[in-house]
Amino acid sequence: MTRTTDVAIIGGGVIGCSIAYHLARLGMTHGVVFERRHVASGATGICPGGIRQQFEQEAECRLARLSLPFFEHVNELLEPEFPFFLERSGYLFLAESEALLSRFRRNVAMQNQLGIPSRVIAPAEIAEIVPALACEGILGASFCAQDSFLEDCDGLTRSLLGRAREQGFLLQLAEVIGLKQKGPDWLVETATETWLAKQVVIAAGTDSPSLAASAGVHLPITTERRRLAYSERCENELMPPLVVALERGFAGKQLRNGVFYIGWLGETQDSDDLTFTEQALTRGATLLPSMASLAVRRVVTGYYDSTPDHRPILGGISGLSGFYLATGFSGHGFMLAPAVAEIMANLIAGSTIDPLLQEFSLRRFTGSRAIEGLQI
Repeated sequence: MTRTTDVAIIGGGVIGCSIAYHLARLGMTHGVVFERRHVASGATGICPGGIRQQFEQEAECRLARLSLPFFEHVNELLEPEFPFFLERSGYLFLAESEALLSRFRRNVAMQNQLGIPSRVIAPAEIAEIVPALACEGILGASFCAQDSFLEDCDGLTRSLLGRAREQGFLLQLAEVIGLKQKGPDWLVETATETWLAKQVVIAAGTDSPSLAASAGVHLPITTERRRLAYSERCENELMPPLVVALERGFAGKQLRNGVFYIGWLGETQDSDDLTFTEQALTRGATLLPSMASLAVRRVVTGYYDSTPDHRPILGGISGLSGFYLATGFSGHGFMLAPAVAEIMANLIAGSTIDPLLQEFSLRRFTGSRAIEGLQI
């Protein structure tokens, strides 16, 4: 027997669960979230929790700016059993060349016009923010003290879905193997049953291209492996902000428990865990000398659903009624989820169409050349 629902959301990560939460708040409660493994089993589950507003494109800055109030009031909105902690630690982007520093100046000027309090700072102030940092060769940086961290991405995602389920949403732990249009509706096929949905949302990360293809939609999304190395605990607080050194291929931060998480931005699909760890530590030690003796305890591997311009694909598809996309986040899904989900929920519920959606339409890949975005 075919089961029915108003909306089928495919993907139980932070994007899918956020959309369910916002739809429920709008009163659209007859919905199902499909997840083939468990909630937050993909990129969300290993996301360290960064929340930044320093993007290179105005549209992403607006999404980040709109998302921040949700994170600031997350405990009031979700009422979790154990409160979440939003750490105002900041993001620090270092520049060793005038070309990159000029790029940061342009970004900051645009960000400031949108109300984002980012700044271009000199080496002396970098040393004040992170005294342990070796600033030799650093010409300056962009810094936003409002950029934050919320380390429990898994818990936040489960809380979002929990609030939606309280209002009537269902969670189906089943793999969706196909989508077919049936009149104005959609058949959502799993290995064990079929659902008839008035509307379908694909928010399945790296699984999105195959799902969309079953509905005749090509998504220019590739799977990109990304890793993080986690160290032993360090007693001293040495690097509270996330430090990104693009020209050295390094990014890292010390978490609240003293553990460092670090990344090598130049990793390839062929590099193994040992090479990744050695490169991350070696490059990190040029900025924080004590990192040379830091012991790495584990390496975590995840996969980005990356688009050619590293920007998400959002909105509907011309000619496909009731079919929506919220995918291709290229590693930025968690920090943009609140605003993206609210905009998508309003679209699905038929209340408002946000002009920002035009920036992220799939149509941009069939028209003029996409603008390259900064991938971090």
